[in-house]
Amino acid sequence: MGAAIPHDSWFAGRADEQELLASALEAAASGKPCALVIEGEAGVGKTCLVRDACGRRAHDFQVLWGSCVNFGAASVPFAPIIGALRTWLTHPGVARLEARSTADEFTQLVSALGGAEPADPGRLLPRIDQAFNRLAQLAPVVLVVDDLQWSDRTSLDVLAYLITGFQDQRLALLMTCRDEHRGEGHPLHGWLADMRRMPRFDEIHLDRLSVDGTEEQLEGLLGRPVDIGYATDVHERSGGNPYLTELLVRHRADLEPELASRAPAGLRDALLAAWHGLSAGSRQITRVLAAGGRPLELAVLAAVGVDRDIDPDLVPGYLVEAEEHGVVRRDDQGRLWFRHPLLAEVLYEALPPGEAARLHGSFVGVLESQAGAAPDQAASDLAVHNHRSGRADEAYRWSLVAADRAAELRATTVESLHLQRACSLWGQLSPEIRGSRLDHIDLLRRTSERSATAGRYTASLEFAQQAMELVDRDSEPLLASEILLASQDFTHPQSGMKAVNDDLIEALRLTDDYPGSAERSFALTDLAFAESWDSSSDAAAGRSALAHVEEALRTARLCGNDVALAAAHSTRAFTYLSTGAGDPIPDAMKAERIGRRCGDPTSVGVAVTWHVNALRIGGQLAEAADVAMQAVEELHALGSAWEHFVAQRAAIVLLIVGRWRECREVLRRALAARCDGFVGAAVRLASATLAVRTGRLAEAKLHLARALEMVSENYAGLRDDLSRVPAEIMLAEGDAQGALDWLVGRDAEILGTDDPGEFVGIARAAATAARAARDAGNAAAADRAVAVLDDLIRKLPVAPFTTSPLSPAGKARVTALFEAEVARAHDDRGQAALWRVAAERCQAGGVPFQEAIARLRCAEAMIAEGAHGPAIKDELRRSHRIAVDLGAVPLRLEVEALARIARIDLRDPSPPSAIEVERPAGLTARELEILRLLVVGRSNGEIAKDLFISPKTVSVHVSNILRKTATSSRLEAAAWAARQLNGSDERRAGDGP
Repeated sequence: MGAAIPHDSWFAGRADEQELLASALEAAASGKPCALVIEGEAGVGKTCLVRDACGRRAHDFQVLWGSCVNFGAASVPFAPIIGALRTWLTHPGVARLEARSTADEFTQLVSALGGAEPADPGRLLPRIDQAFNRLAQLAPVVLVVDDLQWSDRTSLDVLAYLITGFQDQRLALLMTCRDEHRGEGHPLHGWLADMRRMPRFDEIHLDRLSVDGTEEQLEGLLGRPVDIGYATDVHERSGGNPYLTELLVRHRADLEPELASRAPAGLRDALLAAWHGLSAGSRQITRVLAAGGRPLELAVLAAVGVDRDIDPDLVPGYLVEAEEHGVVRRDDQGRLWFRHPLLAEVLYEALPPGEAARLHGSFVGVLESQAGAAPDQAASDLAVHNHRSGRADEAYRWSLVAADRAAELRATTVESLHLQRACSLWGQLSPEIRGSRLDHIDLLRRTSERSATAGRYTASLEFAQQAMELVDRDSEPLLASEILLASQDFTHPQSGMKAVNDDLIEALRLTDDYPGSAERSFALTDLAFAESWDSSSDAAAGRSALAHVEEALRTARLCGNDVALAAAHSTRAFTYLSTGAGDPIPDAMKAERIGRRCGDPTSVGVAVTWHVNALRIGGQLAEAADVAMQAVEELHALGSAWEHFVAQRAAIVLLIVGRWRECREVLRRALAARCDGFVGAAVRLASATLAVRTGRLAEAKLHLARALEMVSENYAGLRDDLSRVPAEIMLAEGDAQGALDWLVGRDAEILGTDDPGEFVGIARAAATAARAARDAGNAAAADRAVAVLDDLIRKLPVAPFTTSPLSPAGKARVTALFEAEVARAHDDRGQAALWRVAAERCQAGGVPFQEAIARLRCAEAMIAEGAHGPAIKDELRRSHRIAVDLGAVPLRLEVEALARIARIDLRDPSPPSAIEVERPAGLTARELEILRLLVVGRSNGEIAKDLFISPKTVSVHVSNILRKTATSSRLEAAAWAARQLNGSDERRAGDGP
């Protein structure tokens, strides 16, 4: 595979490897020679990584580049050595006087090495060693040997001679080597085993990129952030191989790229290059493997191959050949699959017309005879192969079996896919297989339910609506009621619209003749939920919701349906949250217990949502985060998409309490699930909030756009987030007036709201807009921003936050923030005192981001009021420390800008200039540098910023420090270092007169 990727995109996810190579070269420059083999599959970025490392030190080193070459079965003797020496001979520096005699000698050496049959290769080894030592005396040398897997034995001997002769030469050997093309008996196996015993020899293995790494690479290739769903699709098809990723998206630089269903021509050629080098039999059996669609056992491949006239005795050899050429590999169960899964697509698409169906038919015959050995996998395979061979009845039957197997394993997404295939086959079934109308309704309902559980809400609605078309409301009222409820669109109601609709009322009416039924309890519950939603603007709706939810509870107890009982308790919790008529937590916790008891993940997910909301409102933020995170893992095990909605609730609380790293992790998993509907939108909005606060503005806008594709911008269920997120983005873009206009225009109902976030958000936008206008000398614009805020305050029927359900401490905190923002908007004197109170209350409440903002504003106000002294420095340092720890880049930059203006040093007291130890732990220079920073309490983020390396690299070094110092924590390692420092001081004192 070649290398045509733009420079930076190759190094996504390679910070640690770059750091290791840089350290090796630094050591070599100081007379500590080393040898490194960088291993990995073709296209993973080995050569580019080495080229980058050498390029960064191009002015310090002579870089001599040689490549091993392979023509058919013959390797070229001494090829990399000849190439390296020729590189030096053609360098302009050779013209220097001190190099002329060396050049003449090297010309003779190259001639000797390049002879058709070098005389006595053993006698050439000392001459080669002497040559490179002489070069290293002129300047530090990096000898690069590319494609070591094709090296001849003489070149391996040369490299071994150089490595075993390491003393104090300024020499680094960097060798790249593919994982493939190293079959049994390859000379490299023994050579590596010998070299691993050498003290200055090491290996770096480059793995394929993770999804995050692929996303980073795509951003480099396309020059903009990419959606996580797109990155996940690319990663699934390229397998995380950087070269294949580049080929997959080459020329796809449009605004919203979508992967083509067919692999691009360049990618197909790259994938097929090694395949074309296989024998005819090996190519034929890999085509069979491609039709198999998944990793397969040797016995299955051999049995199917018989139907294609492939001698089963030859199949093992064909597959070994394909392994050695890097086309296929074995998994940990010994099954065979393609090293690059995209090759399976390419080979399958190239099958002649009719051949694919015949191959699938052969798989059916083989798998039916083995179905008892692995029933779960066999059912899934037989469903697919029957479908693709055109056998509708058998495909339908096996799809249902596979769905049942998946249900037993709680593999909800897989179950829904099998059910969707069964639904698609219904019209093609023979009459004896098809079943009755009720059978069809049951299948559609089950598919709808499982699609919803898997987070595919659009599909869920479609199947529910199809089922509704088959139901007779007059003769099947309970069935009609239940399906009407399932047909409710989760992306409604919109803000300003009533949640109660005709279908909900009709669903309840249909159960009038069945007062003790579970269907009536569900209808009452859903109606009460909608009425609770409407209660913020309709007190009568709140009273009706309370009455309906109590009736739902009585009915659920009467019919003995646990799922109905859990739903009723959850809805009462929501009703209490909406109306303030009671404590929601006991009902939410009871619903959780019932849901767990009956194994219903939806019941658990809904109940946890209201539990977390109630804890958050009550000021129990840390507990809310813990409850949500525990539920996320529980729901993940149950295979429910409610995992991702609860993850969004968890993310919001984690953002508030400052656990941003956990927030990012939980959101990444939720984004990778690619839920649609209100769950997908909720996850996107939380992700946008994190992105804008960490300075990834383009990513934030992308998440917001995706959310608005899933729900209306007026969707009432996410009204607060749909107001706040665009405003935060506008503020980050510097459009404070736009943010203010947006919030005021959105919040037509604000006079009746009890959400403190609405008021603080508007006050912050107004204050920021007013200050920006004053800075620009536009007094009229500043007055307009202030007037908007004042007009809002005048129209409020009661003081802000008086009716808020927040805890007393929560009310005090947001009141302090609101009052300080109002004072900032008015440019009042005495703001510093207000901001100090706000900061202290945020600190006490465990809300670090808001605390950091308050401390920054406090420092600003103190400077404006003419104050001076350590108090300003303290406020800015504390704000800066929080911003760095959180990764709140825009806030950090704002603090640093003010500190520069005020000539305030934000750094903590400097770490000790040296820790004079004998290095009994074998610490490297970089590890010792990081240890010094640990002594003064620097975080990984702060260390990364100071040393200009990535936090991930810092983490790796910290892990090494803990291992080498036999300590178990950062604090313990810092204490160890302090003891070493104290001991050094004592020793120095003892040496005095």
